[in-house]
Amino acid sequence: MPSLEELVEACKKAQDKYLKYGITTLQEGMFVKELIPIYKKILEKTILAVDLVAYIDIKSKESIKKEFPNHIKRYYKNMKIQGYKIFLDGSPQLKTAWMRTPYKINNNIKEDKKNLGISTMKDEEVIDAIKISKEEDMQILAHCNGDMATNQFIKCIKDQNGAGQIRPVMIHAQLLGIDQLEEIKKYNIIPSFFIAHIYYWGDTHIKNFGLERASKISPAKSCLEKEIKFTFHQDSPVIEPNMFETIWCAVNRKTKNGLTLGEEEQIEILDAIKAVTINAAYQYFEESKKGSIKEGKIADLIIIDKNPLKINKDEIKGIKILETIKNGISFKF
Repeated sequence: MPSLEELVEACKKAQDKYLKYGITTLQEGMFVKELIPIYKKILEKTILAVDLVAYIDIKSKESIKKEFPNHIKRYYKNMKIQGYKIFLDGSPQLKTAWMRTPYKINNNIKEDKKNLGISTMKDEEVIDAIKISKEEDMQILAHCNGDMATNQFIKCIKDQNGAGQIRPVMIHAQLLGIDQLEEIKKYNIIPSFFIAHIYYWGDTHIKNFGLERASKISPAKSCLEKEIKFTFHQDSPVIEPNMFETIWCAVNRKTKNGLTLGEEEQIEILDAIKAVTINAAYQYFEESKKGSIKEGKIADLIIIDKNPLKINKDEIKGIKILETIKNGISFKF
């Protein structure tokens, strides 16, 4: 096990990488109690140059909130605790995402009727988490990959007559069904798509779900048409926190084998940029401060070598970030 000092140094290196990719606000997606000493040391050393938004493992909420009372829903030393995190299933590439229909086997000829993936929480546990979030006015993020997991999250929010003003977020939402979008909009749920799945695991999804179903993963265009706000993320360190690669994935929807997966779900470059700027700020309740260039907002900016709106869409992932500016400090690369 690395020492505490070594772990803090690793965090500094990770922060440098995020800044190199032009990211000025980043997320701790699962703040478990074992991380308490690391974050206490990071704050003690004041090494955070970025803004960090943390989401607590709801099972550890009392111990973490007790240790970080100054960070609840407000930045202190560049970190705030915005809400809670729950997990409802696994991953589609490993066939553990919780599905309404079985996975495919034998080159899509048959369905594996015994395999619908994995459910990790009972309805009453999800309802309790939503209740706590609403009562404490804390946001809730739910890891949902399969369409049965997304169904459970929607159903449990519906059970509580909606989520009020806490802006619940559906993390990954890979297999979010088109038929589920009306209720996503009704209950103000924000899908945050891991849209780079299309490139990294799109060919695997075709094997696991068949071409028709795989083509509908991360349905960003369908969300746009229904005026549903969505964001994109990379789940780093699963892949690099490369926002321009993510934008490229959303615009082109190409797999590693070069197949266009779901052309009807491709979106325009500007809409993809909005997903990682103004929509991301909205997800963090910061739309009045961040996400767009406007007088009175924080000037978190990047300088890049090409205008993404004036190049071929295939070239987007090759855009280089020359400088990241955060809190008046310039980071050049």
